[in-house]
Amino acid sequence: MPAFDEAAIDRMIADTQRPLDGFAELYEQVLAVQGFAQDAEKLVTVECSTQGVTALDINPRALRWGSDKLATTILELIGASLADLQDKSNALMAERWGAAPPDLTEEGNPAELRLQNAQDTYDRAMENAMAELARIHRRVDGS
Repeated sequence: MPAFDEAAIDRMIADTQRPLDGFAELYEQVLAVQGFAQDAEKLVTVECSTQGVTALDINPRALRWGSDKLATTILELIGASLADLQDKSNALMAERWGAAPPDLTEEGNPAELRLQNAQDTYDRAMENAMAELARIHRRVDGS
């Protein structure tokens, strides 16, 4: 029976983690992104983050527009701010993964294949470890 190969397990773990290198840092960067939008007259400003609207600044002169125009402007700026947030987040992702980030929902994507390979390697290692334990148990009981 083959001996338990600890180095192979260490290589498998390192290979499995390699695609995730920098992921936590990227995640933190994406969480810190702020979207920004302002009307043409610079009287209303909206900022958004992944948490939603984080700032809304209304110059008192914008109050003269009336409630309908002001409400419409605010809603349009929220949409523009969220679009800016998405664009900035996409730019960060493109820096990490290139122009086409991996589609993790696609059947047979590289991450899924790598995880399946890691699972198979782990399963084989566990089978070998259990077989070794059984062999040791038989040897101890037989003594």
